[in-house]
Amino acid sequence: MGYPTCLLVPLFLFVHASASLLPLTTYNESTCSESFNCGSVDIKYPFYLSNATGRNQEDYTTYSCGYTDLKIFCHGDGDTKTPILRLGEANYTIQNIFYDNRSMTLVDTDALSGKCPLVRHNVTMDPEWLNYTDSLDSLKFFFGCAPRPDVEDHQIDCKGFSPPAGSGNGVSFVFTSEEDKLSRENLLAEHCNKIVLVPVHEDGLMRSGSVRLPLDYGAVVKEGFELAWKQSTQQPCHACEQSSGRCAYGESKEYLGCVCSGGKIGVPDCYNSGNSRTGSTASASNVIMLDLI
Repeated sequence: MGYPTCLLVPLFLFVHASASLLPLTTYNESTCSESFNCGSVDIKYPFYLSNATGRNQEDYTTYSCGYTDLKIFCHGDGDTKTPILRLGEANYTIQNIFYDNRSMTLVDTDALSGKCPLVRHNVTMDPEWLNYTDSLDSLKFFFGCAPRPDVEDHQIDCKGFSPPAGSGNGVSFVFTSEEDKLSRENLLAEHCNKIVLVPVHEDGLMRSGSVRLPLDYGAVVKEGFELAWKQSTQQPCHACEQSSGRCAYGESKEYLGCVCSGGKIGVPDCYNSGNSRTGSTASASNVIMLDLI
């Protein structure tokens, strides 16, 4: 099993909020619902719905009841609703979420249509929150290449296939992680205009009896891949979650407060929550209290 080495993973800094403690306020529980369904997928904390946000009364910036990078866009109506997670500038359709082991299966939304789906970008994600699981494998695509008879059995000739914009003229090739050595030996990268590395589930590549590459690359891509999210170990979010609270985060990924049941906000956790408090009893000077609207 091969592991991608050049998936784009930009690093963002996790910054703790530092502000004076505001008077404790209640929040609208409908803003931070316990769970909701989007199609056949059950969405609950640390995921949150894209329009389920409030405003911080300190500076009126928006916040969410969940981890910043786990914002769900629920597209469609009724049973056709589809949960979408954005990674970088790309949309990925969530096929399932496994809360017991904090993982999910998702697939590039662009790849869900047609037998020869468009493959146009690498995966971009924040390693502070997300990482690949042990089921990871990959396909490497080369676009806008000069014809190479020595690897022509890897050339994509799928009817209706279209290379991504900006790759120019030429042919396209695809290699599995096991075959990537062959692409390097033939110096294929020096003769192509664009390279895209696509994470896939290893099971999709193991079905050699039913999947033929490169003809059936679309079937492998459509099986998607797995990501795991990391449970926060940062204080005070960790203390909040240990008390069955939900951490509220700002747009800049800063922790803002502990959302508890009954429309209350905990300071620093749900063992210490109420509708009012005085500054003299505050035990977490780095928690910004919230005014949910």
